[in-house]
Amino acid sequence: MTTKREERKQRSEAERLERERHKRSRVTQRRLLLVVGVLAVIAVVVLAVTRRQGGSGRVWSAEHGHWHDK
Repeated sequence: MTTKREERKQRSEAERLERERHKRSRVTQRRLLLVVGVLAVIAVVVLAVTRRQGGSGRVWSAEHGHWHDK
C-alpha cells in the first residue's frame, strides 16, 4: 500500500517527465520550421536566378517586357 506522500511523489515525477517531453516536442517543431523556412528561401532564390538567366531556352524581350522562346 502506498502512502499519500509516495503518490504525490509519483504524480510529481510523471508531471516532470511530461513537461520535458513537451519541451522536446516544441524544440523539434521549431527546428523543423526553421529548416522548412530556409529551404523555401533557397527555392525562391534559385527560381529567381534561373528565370533571370533564361536557363530554360528562353530569351528576354526588353521591347515586349517578357520572355520569348528561342
